[in-house]
Amino acid sequence: MSSTKAHTRIWIARHGQTEANKSGLFCGQSETTLTEFGREQARALGGRLRDVPIAAAYASDLSRAVQTATIVLDGRSVSLQMDPALREIFYGEWEMKREAAIRRDHPEQFKKMRDEDPGWHPTGGENPQMVRERTIAAIRSIAARHRGQDVLVISHGTAINCMLSEILGIAPTHVFRFDVSNCGLSQVAAANGRLVVLSLNDTAHLPPPPDPKKR
Repeated sequence: MSSTKAHTRIWIARHGQTEANKSGLFCGQSETTLTEFGREQARALGGRLRDVPIAAAYASDLSRAVQTATIVLDGRSVSLQMDPALREIFYGEWEMKREAAIRRDHPEQFKKMRDEDPGWHPTGGENPQMVRERTIAAIRSIAARHRGQDVLVISHGTAINCMLSEILGIAPTHVFRFDVSNCGLSQVAAANGRLVVLSLNDTAHLPPPPDPKKR
């Protein structure tokens, strides 16, 4: 990806662990808070990015993304801009329900989701293609506004799966073939109208999960 122009580098991370993550709930655009371990993950992400000259920062307007970004940016004079286009997928009637309840109440759509069928669409919610379109538009807009700069973006698991799948040209049947960990870090470079994934779900900076026996 050679160019005479400076590359924009976008550092994309998922928020830290939340109470909904811990409880195994389908939490799309519902609110939930970071756990103490989620805050620890966010601090570790801030340490990983300590030497990166972040010039701008964006987050989904959901509180877990804002909380994570605020922790990561601690000590920097960088204002956080919130963008609803970076939100998680909206699960509609599935919001804040456990897998067993969704499997029971929505068996056809649940099977489509597990089979990675592009026709998967929770009642009243979004499908992955809709999320791909809005998140890639947000990333392209951010890249255009910050040419040659380093930018932080804090979003959500499925949202990141969708935006990076769009950049990589991954088929709609394979959107979830890579993991997006809490506070896992990916890098995207932008130059000459092209977006290129430089790294995917780096977790080397993250602390080990707490021992459930010591809770």
